[in-house]
Amino acid sequence: MTYPFDLSLLELIFISLLLFASAAIQGILGFGFAVISSPILVQIEPLLVPQILSLLALPMTFRIYQREKSKVDWKPFKFLFLGRIIGGPLGLLLLINLSEQLLSISVGAIVLFGGLATHYGWIVKRNNKTSWIAGTLSGVFAMIAGVGGPPIAILYRGTSGNEFRPSLNAVFTFGITITLGLLLISGEIFRDHLTLILYLAVPVAIGLRLSSFFSNISEMAISRGVTYFSIMSGLFVILRNII
Repeated sequence: MTYPFDLSLLELIFISLLLFASAAIQGILGFGFAVISSPILVQIEPLLVPQILSLLALPMTFRIYQREKSKVDWKPFKFLFLGRIIGGPLGLLLLINLSEQLLSISVGAIVLFGGLATHYGWIVKRNNKTSWIAGTLSGVFAMIAGVGGPPIAILYRGTSGNEFRPSLNAVFTFGITITLGLLLISGEIFRDHLTLILYLAVPVAIGLRLSSFFSNISEMAISRGVTYFSIMSGLFVILRNII
């Protein structure tokens, strides 16, 4: 039996377990799905990023957004969305024109950036200009690596979890819709992507569903683990493609 993108059965099982764990962490923290998955997936098959992550993440982020949308502050969002609209096409140009090696390095650099930003607690004052810049960078990062969260996380750092998580997933929901629309129009979503979704949607749904059972685990500990993983995996991907 031949699986999409000529993946082996072992690779498919590994990817399923990876996405299960990533979805569970996303359900707990409101982020982490792409940050954990992207640097590993791009080493297995570059064509999985960002398409598979975006296709799987949209219903997941939409569900979290629907659950907590009453807590979202919509006032700064027009500048974030404007940035996503600008950043998406810029990222698409890079995705189409960069070699697989440079794309892998870019994914590693984006994940590393996100990890370092969290570790050192980088904070940017939120205003119209910084919201627009964060939205643009988020659009570029999402198109290249499926990881659009770090610029938005920096913008919202210091806010309470009740504001941070809903806002982040609101940006993700509308931003991923833009990303997928551009990928579809440009012909970057293939039949194999849609076939692979049938295999991977189940472990992602189970991981998200079971995330509520891990509520007794410290969110701080999980968040710290995601941060260290981001730094190490980002460095690994960069070095692996340079050396």
